[in-house]
Amino acid sequence: MRLATVIFPALLALAAVPQVQAAVSLHVTATIQERTTQMDVTLADSYMAVATPAGRVIYDFKTRRRFAINTAAGEYVEYSLYDTLGFRVMELQNRVHLQGALATAKVDTPALNMAVQENELSLLAGAPAVIDEKADGGTLAFSTGGTRLATWSQAGTKVAAADAALFARFMRYAQGGHPQLLDKLAKSGVIPGHLSFFVSGDRTLRLEISAVHTIQPQAYDLTPYKREMSASGLDAVLDRLAAMTPEQLAALRAQYPCDSASDFSEAQLLDTMLGKLECSLITGTPMVLTEEQKQAVKVSPSVGLLFAAINPGKSSEYEDALKTLVALRVQAPRKAYVLKIFEANHRVRMKQAKEGERLFMEVLQANPVLAGAYKDLGDLLLMQYDSPRAWRCWDTGRRLAPGFQNFEAVNKFEAGMAEQHPEYF
Repeated sequence: MRLATVIFPALLALAAVPQVQAAVSLHVTATIQERTTQMDVTLADSYMAVATPAGRVIYDFKTRRRFAINTAAGEYVEYSLYDTLGFRVMELQNRVHLQGALATAKVDTPALNMAVQENELSLLAGAPAVIDEKADGGTLAFSTGGTRLATWSQAGTKVAAADAALFARFMRYAQGGHPQLLDKLAKSGVIPGHLSFFVSGDRTLRLEISAVHTIQPQAYDLTPYKREMSASGLDAVLDRLAAMTPEQLAALRAQYPCDSASDFSEAQLLDTMLGKLECSLITGTPMVLTEEQKQAVKVSPSVGLLFAAINPGKSSEYEDALKTLVALRVQAPRKAYVLKIFEANHRVRMKQAKEGERLFMEVLQANPVLAGAYKDLGDLLLMQYDSPRAWRCWDTGRRLAPGFQNFEAVNKFEAGMAEQHPEYF
């Protein structure tokens, strides 16, 4: 089974990267709702590694990649490091929006406690809170506005300030914790022996930290493992392309060249235009037409129907637009699958996500180098809270068509996260 990293369970990993000066190793026993996970953790400037009996994950902060290793199968899957923080940013926005909607509707439902959400997602929803701190019997307790956030022991292992910051980064990715408390941990110079965090559903995450040592890290090595290759579905497409070298990727693109057809007669015009649209979605290069070709397009009934169906003026017109796109397939025997890109996006807007995803998959099976389709499919997957696969789609599309303007929103999203949340990187 594929090892996908999720938000709170710290999955897996053992590794290191070259040119690291020092690292800290430690053992973590994490318990929540009577479920206990044992972790051997390695922390260094440019990587973080967590190993459990289930497998391993390598967080590489230099390349901003994550490798989830299935040790039993000897396989791994590569993910973007942005997908964890990206999920949390989107999820926190959703919870803030939900809180506002509940307040506006005056629904008789308990309001979301945003301090609890911040504690769970390790992000601030607004201005920093006033944190109350109390010491009692060797334990520090933290709360805000009467909401308990965490406790941790005053006793622990003294470490360099930089190592305490690495431990706080581990908490952000693998366990959670209120960002202001993690900032405090990062500056404390101590890795506590015991920590507890209070999260939603009246749950308590308890951590026992032991065997803290300063070590000399060794470079991690993926050569004993091979990339996982799924047999079917989206993962099969993404796995195949992720395994390709730049030369192999160029060879694949050469198998699906831009359609060079230039027949602008009405009988062939729809196929010709879809081929040119496809080329733009492969390369990111805008379509260019001569004045004569523009005139042919302007008077073409089939292309007129296509453009009207691509851009319906009202939400009530989407159903008719879908019918038109389906009906046009018979007039475009070579490029009917390109029509499915537009149909898929309409399905998504009509909240028919599964049907939209199915159509995107049919498009990629017909042409696996259609970068624009990876962008749209990634957007859909993020809406479904599947951030790991969303980023895999976006990364695939950007490898296929570097500089494609359609991915600029993703580039800005990543740059914004890196700028606003440097503590994650």
